[in-house]
Amino acid sequence: MVVTAIKGTETFNADIAPRQIRLVTSEPVGFPDPAKARVAVIGLGYVGLPLTLGFAKASRAIGFDINESKVEQLKSGIDFTGEVTNSELLAADAEFTTDVTMLADADVIIVCVPTPVNSHNRPDYGPLIAASKSIGKNMKRGAVVVFESTVDPGTTEDRCLPVIELHSGMKEGLDFHLGYSPERINPADPTRKLPDIKKIVAGSTPAGTEFLEKLYSRVIMAGLFPAASIRVAEAAKILENTQRDVNIALMNQMMMLFDKMGIRSTDVIAAAGSKWNFHHYRPGLVGGHCIAVDPYFLVDAGRRHGLAMELVASARAVNEQTPHYLVEKLEELMPPSRHGLDGKKVLVLGRSFKEDCPDTRNSKTYPLMDALWNRGVEVCNFDPVAFDDHFEGGRGAKIIDDPAANGPYDAIIATLAHTCFRQQFDAATLQSLAHKHAPLIDMRGNFEAVDVTDWFTYWRP
Repeated sequence: MVVTAIKGTETFNADIAPRQIRLVTSEPVGFPDPAKARVAVIGLGYVGLPLTLGFAKASRAIGFDINESKVEQLKSGIDFTGEVTNSELLAADAEFTTDVTMLADADVIIVCVPTPVNSHNRPDYGPLIAASKSIGKNMKRGAVVVFESTVDPGTTEDRCLPVIELHSGMKEGLDFHLGYSPERINPADPTRKLPDIKKIVAGSTPAGTEFLEKLYSRVIMAGLFPAASIRVAEAAKILENTQRDVNIALMNQMMMLFDKMGIRSTDVIAAAGSKWNFHHYRPGLVGGHCIAVDPYFLVDAGRRHGLAMELVASARAVNEQTPHYLVEKLEELMPPSRHGLDGKKVLVLGRSFKEDCPDTRNSKTYPLMDALWNRGVEVCNFDPVAFDDHFEGGRGAKIIDDPAANGPYDAIIATLAHTCFRQQFDAATLQSLAHKHAPLIDMRGNFEAVDVTDWFTYWRP
């Protein structure tokens, strides 16, 4: 592309891609009509897909994803996440595509790409930067770009915005607008869908925030919260997830201590919960692509600002250690006649990262199964809810469709409380799967102790 530009009094031509020279423009561009603006969503997972369908109710929406298989499934009315139904997909006035040039047709572009960490638990901004490049190369003048991905404060303006400006040749506030509205989707929660969750919005200017309030009111019924700035909105979201991580870490550490004392932590929580201001958190395996990841962004931000973030880092360490604690607990529970784990067969119920959710990303059941395998255990895993579209570990585990066909087992560990587990595994069924006095570790209280203690060595936090 050849561009003629003015630099001081000098006129020159340049062949550039991306468009690094800002084009001469007129007055600052205004905002589109929030009631009718055409919205494009980048990233069609738990967050992006419901947004696409929500905005499609007022004007034809664009749903973009780089995963061709996913896009084809959505076109056929299939959503593996279970967040939207087949009929909702097929009825939606939305175009699902892998063609990034279609972003040029959008008045508003919303970014819902993942924000993972690398193998060293450092933030991986790759998906965000790639999305920002695509936006810069394809958006039209006057577009509003909104990021929803969870990031540490400053990321939207300091990392993403310069990339958009570089690849567009345009200037934020003059040629396009920037905003942030953190996602708050709770996967597999039928009681809190997108419209039912209050949403934080923030533009780079007060006018931008006002526009986002009007825009998101098209899909959000629970109300909007205008944050003081984009950085405040970014910080609010990452605080939400880090607060949960720290509090669950406290429960996990108390679980370990109380167990050494012969006290059941769930009994302690029930007693403490009788006070009105007690916060109800439970011990458990903290996985997934949000709570188990986002605190690392704060640890990294603290490092850049000369702070160690000891509490956040320690909480993460406790939660990462919990699967290994359960392996030690299992060995402790093994009957003397079958002492040790080497050569034992263990059934692990659950593989996704949370109840009734197919997503297996960063599930802490995988390190649990790896730790068992490292101790010589034959691991069988059963989870009819899980959707396995990538590798997360569990290298020695055998994925099974029928627990009865692979038994009997020397122990059973239930990591999740899937509804199907409660329906399928009554006391008699469990008993048929395992040797007498086999340990039964029940992390989520699937089973009543009175029903299983005659046959199992039962333990729950």
